[in-house]
Amino acid sequence: METLKRYRLWAIVVSCCMIVLGAAMILRPDISALAVCYLTGALCIAMGVCEIARYFSIGVIGILFRFDLIVGILSTLAGVLLLAHPTGALTVLPIILGFYIIIDSVFSIQAAVELRRFGLGSWGLNLLLGIVGAVLGVLMILDPFDGAAALMIYMGVSLLLAGVESIYTVICLSRAFKSDAHQRVIDAVWHEV
Repeated sequence: METLKRYRLWAIVVSCCMIVLGAAMILRPDISALAVCYLTGALCIAMGVCEIARYFSIGVIGILFRFDLIVGILSTLAGVLLLAHPTGALTVLPIILGFYIIIDSVFSIQAAVELRRFGLGSWGLNLLLGIVGAVLGVLMILDPFDGAAALMIYMGVSLLLAGVESIYTVICLSRAFKSDAHQRVIDAVWHEV
């Protein structure tokens, strides 16, 4: 249980960083794209390392986090790319962020489905946030924006929403594990055929 508390705290800290970065991009769309690239790269690496560590240490509860290893590796690689080649990565930054937001949203949708299976009422908003996040991620990849400032504001809104979505998912999953709903066992009788 101590491991879960530590990763819950880490996930909330990283999500808050996403919210702050998103808010900065919304309030200051003229902010240097290079600075955004560096900050996003550092954030991707932090999130990737967190997800890899969680995958290896969370134990049986890891059923909800079964894709953390591949997502952690991809996130870390994206962060390294953004830090190692920031000027070249600027052209693919919206695509990297778009894919990250889509993947994060898919996990929120998965968590909503799992919460519904546990019979917890908080799954509906989680599902809605996941769907909205996925749509925003797809739009970011398609890049329907005219001008760098519009794209920067859109990326900020998407990051802000992804951060809120992640925090809400963490809170819902924490409630699920505190309740006894996930401990229900179904008795089955096996018959040989």
